[in-house]
Amino acid sequence: MVGRPRAGGDSVAADAVRAQLDRLLGSPLFRHSERLGRFLKFVVEESLAGGTDRLKESVLAIEIFDRETTYDSRVDSVVRVEARRLREKLDKYYATEGQDDPVLIEMPRGAYVPAITWRPVAASRKRRFGTAAQLRYGAIAACLAALVLATVLLTRWADSRGRPPAPSLQRLTSDSGLTFQPALSSGGKLIAYVSDRGGTGSLDIWLQRGPRGVPVRLTDDPGDEVEPAFSPDGALIAYRQEGELDGIYVIPALGGRRTLLARGGYRPRFSPDGSRLAYWTGQRTFRAAKAFIMPAEGGDPVQVQPGFAYAAYPVWSPDGRHVAFVGVRERVTGQPYRDDWDWWVAPVDGGPAVRTLARQVFDRRGLRAPEASWSHRWILPHGWTSSGHIVFSARSGGQTNIWRLAISPRDWRASGTPEQLTFGAGRQDYPAVSEDGVLAFTVLTRKSDVWSLPLGSGGEPAGGLTRLTTGPADSNRPSVSADGSRLAFICNRTGADQVWVQDLATGRAAALTATPGEKDAVAISRDGARVAFGYSPPLRQAILWLPFSGGGATQLCADCGLPRAWMPDGEGILFHRRTPEVSLIEVLDSSGDIRTLASAKDAALVSPYVSPDGRWLAMIVRTPPDDHRVAAAPLRGGKAADRAEWISVSDPGEW
Repeated sequence: MVGRPRAGGDSVAADAVRAQLDRLLGSPLFRHSERLGRFLKFVVEESLAGGTDRLKESVLAIEIFDRETTYDSRVDSVVRVEARRLREKLDKYYATEGQDDPVLIEMPRGAYVPAITWRPVAASRKRRFGTAAQLRYGAIAACLAALVLATVLLTRWADSRGRPPAPSLQRLTSDSGLTFQPALSSGGKLIAYVSDRGGTGSLDIWLQRGPRGVPVRLTDDPGDEVEPAFSPDGALIAYRQEGELDGIYVIPALGGRRTLLARGGYRPRFSPDGSRLAYWTGQRTFRAAKAFIMPAEGGDPVQVQPGFAYAAYPVWSPDGRHVAFVGVRERVTGQPYRDDWDWWVAPVDGGPAVRTLARQVFDRRGLRAPEASWSHRWILPHGWTSSGHIVFSARSGGQTNIWRLAISPRDWRASGTPEQLTFGAGRQDYPAVSEDGVLAFTVLTRKSDVWSLPLGSGGEPAGGLTRLTTGPADSNRPSVSADGSRLAFICNRTGADQVWVQDLATGRAAALTATPGEKDAVAISRDGARVAFGYSPPLRQAILWLPFSGGGATQLCADCGLPRAWMPDGEGILFHRRTPEVSLIEVLDSSGDIRTLASAKDAALVSPYVSPDGRWLAMIVRTPPDDHRVAAAPLRGGKAADRAEWISVSDPGEW
């Protein structure tokens, strides 16, 4: 579609198109991606030459990807996959270095003919919020009913005496699928949330006017868009986009052009006056994080409390002069799971942070983080209300509900006891509160099963899927014996995550553990005779094993990590752990002795597995901030070869 008119009636001349093509191919995004560059050049040149009838999947496969004339798109999806990658590369280019380029080259979904148009250049780079006439990512007028699993509810929760009355609930969504992370404009007139109801397989930001409003999709990018937040006047929504060009974006609430504000940022929050934005960067696994405050229109960010080892999830005080955040001032050396975390309050214009001692309050009340996973073991602040309370989600016993905790404005200490605001079943999480006392939150119900898929000698599917677990419980983290006859997995059928085993010949399943504490990992030996498992924090990450047939468990180590796999000879258990100095992949034998297989100081080594012949170690190698790759290392004399001999099995990228 070359030569579509712009506002002034001019079409895009071929010289301008080729100049833009040269800019794209010379950019860092395409300079190191020869195949995508060849793809882009071919479709643009064919369009300029009037050969759009040749831009078909079969022709592209032969001309660009060197396939034979017998190419069958039902078997080989290379063109569709590479077209999606090309589309993402173009989106990333125009969102960054090409944001002011006059010619826009796009690859529409479902077609291979490029759309080439003139694009208005923003009058000011300082204020980059687009208008409706400039939108590339617009809201759609209506949407079909979606399939949602999580349920979002609305309730007014504070009375004149500051006590939560019996809530009056209004259900907002009723689909099967995933809808969560609500955000509210003032008075709850507009509700934004994250949902997969679009049917594309990705998460988008949706907008709804009141409980009975028609949901409208606000974002439609290939990656996931999450963590929306309204500006105080309701005109803008900030959110995080996952993917290759991740970070904090801002988009007009009623649709328009998105603007990238902060690369790598998480969970944005507007200040009460709308002039600033708080967010954080780092790792969701609570290893390293930095909190920042920046102008809402874009500009240089200022780090909050640079002296902290970890600072994340900031929320604004009602007057906008302070932020509360999850913080770790100093690591406990050699004990990565004993971080001295708490909620802290810091002035946004500089000054020391004050520890709220909220953690002591949570411990006395027996409150824990909503998830049992080690990577989500802290209770997070979600909003700071005008009544002086911070709203959060926490577990008490087997239930997760919404709570609030008063923070004294005199000394910023947590005062009183936590007040429970909701009492329903299910995991109630992701609370959002408006300035006038309206609360929205998510009810999550997780249900997963273990399935099997037979494979041929080349790794290709050799049959259909078979469900191995049934019922209302959540079954996950499967581990199967080498001959495929025995299965171990984690299941919450008895109310807590326990280790279960199943004989796949008879279908008989049984709980192998019934001890306190959530089980987070399980690994069955290759012969199926033994099952190793580990605990999630707050318990120590001990590794234990017991027979498949049941019996007493034997603890092999304490505070060592989580079991990932057995060695091929069945004489050791693979696990990974990290000290302040080095990342390690180690083997734990039946006597409790530990030996190191691989180590790295500049990267994290995780998810280890040794090949059946014992000659190779496979693992994920993560080099901060976002270089993840699967690697294989030769094993010699019981240790991995030098780093120079490691082979990257996958390209670097997202986890």
